[in-house]
Amino acid sequence: MLTDSAARWLLVLHTGLGVAAVGAATHLFLWLRRGSPRRSTVRFAWLVVALMTGAFLAGNVMYPTYKVEVRAAYLENPGAVTAAAAAHDRELARGAAREHQQPPESTATVALVHRAAQAARWFDMKEHWVALGLFASAALLLILHRWTLGDGPAVAPFVLGLAVVASGTTWFAAIIGILTAAWRAI
Repeated sequence: MLTDSAARWLLVLHTGLGVAAVGAATHLFLWLRRGSPRRSTVRFAWLVVALMTGAFLAGNVMYPTYKVEVRAAYLENPGAVTAAAAAHDRELARGAAREHQQPPESTATVALVHRAAQAARWFDMKEHWVALGLFASAALLLILHRWTLGDGPAVAPFVLGLAVVASGTTWFAAIIGILTAAWRAI
């Protein structure tokens, strides 16, 4: 397991690589849709594979720390979720009392515990989709590298479909990663 400082820096690296992968995969899809020159698309395909692989590896190195410090200690721990919600409610009540207002209503604890556990499940599902997207981007790179101009009409829909999968999985992973980090980051 990583130290807190190392895990945080690795999370920053993972996030940066993920954001770059989203941009590169989206550009690759748009270039393929537009019919850009082959040399440019092969370079972008290499970039997508490299960025997705880097983000995937950084995430996997960080995963044991996430599993212990975030998932087990918070997301799947109803007591921790309840305590955090109670502390949040107390802080809001103090702020309301300072402003001579009515304190806010208590958080629906059961729903909050359920949503936290659901966030952990979505995070695990994200990892499976990322693996699929990494496979699709590698297959796309291989096809683009070997594609000849005579294959265009027959291969183009398949190439575009792989680009959609690669781009879609990076977007899906980024959104789920941000939402999970909004619950509790390393």
